Amino acid sequence: MIKMKRLRCSWILFVSLGLASCGDAFFNDTKPSTYIPSSAVWSDSLLVRSVMVQLYANLELEDFFYLSKEPSPGADIKDEYRWNYVIASHITLGCASDESWPAWDNGALGENGKEQVIYDGSWFYTYGNAYKQIRNCNNYLTQLDSAAITENERISMKAEIRFIRAFHYFQLVKRLGGVPLITNVQEYTGEQDLSKVQVTRNQEKEIWDFIDSEINDIVQILPESRGAANKNRANKWMAYALQSRSMLYAASVAKYGQYNPSHFVGINADPNVYYQKAIRASDEVLNCPNYELYGLIGSDEPESRSANFTKLFLDKANKEFVMAREYVIPGVTHMFDFYQTPFSFANNGYGCGMNPTLELVEAFDYIDGSPGTLKTMDKEGVYIEYANPLDLFKGKDPRLAASVYLPMGKFKSSMVEIRCGVARNLQKPDRSTWGITYADMQKTENLAFGPTIRKIGRDGIIDKGDPTNTGFYQKKFYNEQTKDLSETGTMSDQSWPVFRLAEMYLNKAEAAMEMGNTSVAVDAINPVRRRAGVKDLTVDNLTLDKIRNERRIELAFENHRFWDLRRWRIAATPRADTGGQGALDNLTPTALYPWAVYEKGTSTDINGNVVANSYIFSKESDEIKKPNKVFLSRNYYVKFQSEDLNSNPNLVQNPGY
Repeated sequence: MIKMKRLRCSWILFVSLGLASCGDAFFNDTKPSTYIPSSAVWSDSLLVRSVMVQLYANLELEDFFYLSKEPSPGADIKDEYRWNYVIASHITLGCASDESWPAWDNGALGENGKEQVIYDGSWFYTYGNAYKQIRNCNNYLTQLDSAAITENERISMKAEIRFIRAFHYFQLVKRLGGVPLITNVQEYTGEQDLSKVQVTRNQEKEIWDFIDSEINDIVQILPESRGAANKNRANKWMAYALQSRSMLYAASVAKYGQYNPSHFVGINADPNVYYQKAIRASDEVLNCPNYELYGLIGSDEPESRSANFTKLFLDKANKEFVMAREYVIPGVTHMFDFYQTPFSFANNGYGCGMNPTLELVEAFDYIDGSPGTLKTMDKEGVYIEYANPLDLFKGKDPRLAASVYLPMGKFKSSMVEIRCGVARNLQKPDRSTWGITYADMQKTENLAFGPTIRKIGRDGIIDKGDPTNTGFYQKKFYNEQTKDLSETGTMSDQSWPVFRLAEMYLNKAEAAMEMGNTSVAVDAINPVRRRAGVKDLTVDNLTLDKIRNERRIELAFENHRFWDLRRWRIAATPRADTGGQGALDNLTPTALYPWAVYEKGTSTDINGNVVANSYIFSKESDEIKKPNKVFLSRNYYVKFQSEDLNSNPNLVQNPGY
């Protein structure tokens, strides 16, 4: 099953610290990276700890490293899903959903001029690397029996390793369905024994149940807290958080998926059993005093609520992250800011990686709870004129301005100047006269009076090239204090939230609503909305769609949306819940095009920028020169790659491939 000629290893390689943060004693108090005989490892407590550090480092967390670039041919691929992602480049998983679109000609989903792209069966694949890490966990569990540590350490470390192993199985089962369940070290010494390790797939239900069972055991052992010095090691609440998410996923598969035992996919069981497990696990985390919604109590002014949500993802001391991957300067860093900077502020032609769609922007309701459709035209079909372009978004959910850079919104000490062109008589120009190319960005135009203005804003819109093609840039996670945005020098250290408390509220709300417990669901969802400064929902107006939408906006760009569309089975046509069109079936995004009003002229703002005195906005659904996304029913499960099928003939390919 695992592609090795000899599975019994006598040497161990210690690598960089994966979840390490400055001041974390556990991750820093280890021996230097080197090759060491395994016989020497287990007799040295520091080396035993070093092995644990490596296991944490290899957790496949789907974090900022979706921004990684393609390795050179033949390079060692440590985390397969990071490289088999659709673009193998500088944008994130949000571009595989309906959240955002790639700005520049960036991989399959960003290829300019292509009509559509069908999701490849191998995207998001992980198998061999996951089993390599599972084997390492199994080996560690075996070796701990004789390791030079105290009995209390042995018991605690075993629980940690089982948490890590369960996390790897979660990453496998949500992609592939049933996979071989291996909990002991597989060994063979020659080709004649190969059949002993070529095991068959377990049913999908068995993998979800294994994760549930493991967590039920280890929460009795894992500590409630490890203190600041060891905050990145697994504790009881991290395990419950994994159980909350995984049981919610299992429930969705049981309710909306198709059971196909011959292909080891689907769950033939009552989904309510899993929904109830998700509620119980969520409650365990929600009732823990160690965690709280960031800034729940504070000013209700929209600007304050927006600023609070922005700071949540930049404040390393926040108490909302139940589990996070930490980064630290100097040391282990990422390049999120470099790849997401708006066009005119970026260096070396990079930045602009992800362009949020108008569909996502309009998914954010208004503060009063009304639908979030932007008011660009009046009832007579006449474009509405806005002297302050941000007034178009006035009254919107404050999380929007914390998640998305809006046209003419503030960026550092300046603004993001997103504008398509000039409108006369409150009408956008004829399409044949639009200029939305790099060359047009250098052109100027005179309005009725005032200084000459750029024909197109310095941050776009253009329909080909780096600047935004949807009218927006991603703001969530962006740190405007990052000074060096050069490719060689940029270092970002924002933490990646693996689990945060808001998700636990949303998991509980969804599970309760699916079971018909509306009162429980509304009590779970409203703290999240209250923190955002949005009107509470009631038992009379709460629906499953509203819960799903709350999840969409609260967790935007955190790599949830793509997996949610899959587990709800609403990505393809027909949708499992309604029989309607799938969310990713021939999906093309809508853009918001701001236009300067010719008759109102221009002026100079306090920063010396020449700005229009008035704007109109149009919604354009066919101007983004990127391929429509086509998600097929078979894409609910990832395709096993031929090399894994060839190395283990007992594996069965997923349906539809």
